[in-house]
Amino acid sequence: MSKKENLADSLNPKDNTQITDKKNSINQNFYPLRSVPKSSSWGVNDVVVIFGEVFQRGYVNGLIEEAKKSGAKVIYSTVGRRENDGKLRPLTAEELQEKDHPLINVPLEAGFDLFADKNGKTVIDQLQGLKLSEWQNVKLYWDEIEELQREALQDFKKRLERYFVTLNDYIPNNANVLFVHTMAGGVPRAKIVMPAMNRVFKGFGDRYASSSEFWNSDLGQLCDRSFMEVTAQTFRHFVEMSAPLRKKIERNGKKASYVAYGYHGTEVLMGDSYQWQSYSPYLQGFAKLALENLSMEFTKEGLNCCVFNAPEILTNSSSIFLGVEVSLYPLLGALAKEGSLHKNSLNIVDSCLSLLQKNFTLNDIMEVTQNYFNHPVIKQWSNFSLWPQHNGPEQMTLMRQTSTQLIEMHQDQKNLMTAILSEIVFRACGNAMWKESFQPRHPVSWVGHDFVAQWATAESF
Repeated sequence: MSKKENLADSLNPKDNTQITDKKNSINQNFYPLRSVPKSSSWGVNDVVVIFGEVFQRGYVNGLIEEAKKSGAKVIYSTVGRRENDGKLRPLTAEELQEKDHPLINVPLEAGFDLFADKNGKTVIDQLQGLKLSEWQNVKLYWDEIEELQREALQDFKKRLERYFVTLNDYIPNNANVLFVHTMAGGVPRAKIVMPAMNRVFKGFGDRYASSSEFWNSDLGQLCDRSFMEVTAQTFRHFVEMSAPLRKKIERNGKKASYVAYGYHGTEVLMGDSYQWQSYSPYLQGFAKLALENLSMEFTKEGLNCCVFNAPEILTNSSSIFLGVEVSLYPLLGALAKEGSLHKNSLNIVDSCLSLLQKNFTLNDIMEVTQNYFNHPVIKQWSNFSLWPQHNGPEQMTLMRQTSTQLIEMHQDQKNLMTAILSEIVFRACGNAMWKESFQPRHPVSWVGHDFVAQWATAESF
């Protein structure tokens, strides 16, 4: 059987492993996406709605590429921009010239950190003037924060109403519609937050900071609320407030589907098999779990809905996470394993290896990553049922050492193979989502390195 045929096989029931997450009292099903339909059921008359702004080097670009290849119409949106006084506004004429169109110019920025009450007061005001050394002792006024959060949500829903009024005019009666949720993040925009998070995500040795200690502090709890609001709850509002449009689409005999981008670790090649691993500490993971649960909830209600948990890539936003790129390197081994005789895989591998110093090979890359993932310390952070896990000092040190070792194997430390591999990942994810989303088999699916490598060997690449 050819690799192309393998890619179109049905999902193997043996690949489905039910895992109980005791910490969250949630039964979670692990569904690695081994295959997708041979062709997409979306077509030239259909519409893709992008909920969230599109920037370079992001996952959604792969899905947009697939949609355009199929001739579907893509409708864009924006989160808007902030004036110097903090007020949220639509894009200007000049800013719109730099964007793809059609674009609905209603600012969809979510969250509550910069929302001002009638007196001009924001959550951030409570954090003004604090020094980095004081983050553990921050004490917030939660009654005020909860009130601002409620008011910010009302404001967001009003903007979302305006957005859907405009969107309705863009949807032809003969169109199936794929609604794509891309909202993520939610880091409170106070000066103290990013330096504190940098200590948590990048600190090691004397600069190590406990993610558990941070998460249980007032500052961490504020981040938790903000991540939930931006990453998870926007999906709820997007689905629920699109109900009139969805019903109109269905009355016309057409289909509406919803997809969102998740992260919950991914399978990478370890030895001769693919095994699950995850970056830690991924504090946004609690919001990603909530996103998955919403997809399961909407699926039970009869909606076509799926959160696609994508492999790690190195983007502008992910660069805050020390060592997140380490799990990208084993994709080289997966490409060699799945497409050892295919020119696409060979070209990708050769392009990556050409960036290394001449004395290093593919085997050297795989040896470093295999030693890392098989290290007893790191194995403690590869427990699906405990995800997302907090960091530890030895784990952070080992992750930093491995990341540095891999970077130093390159000729130019500013020209890394992770850029090439990241593009392969988001393009493969786009292919998976485009073909799977018309009739999702599960409310949550994982795209692993095996699928990415098989996609890269397909004739359509």
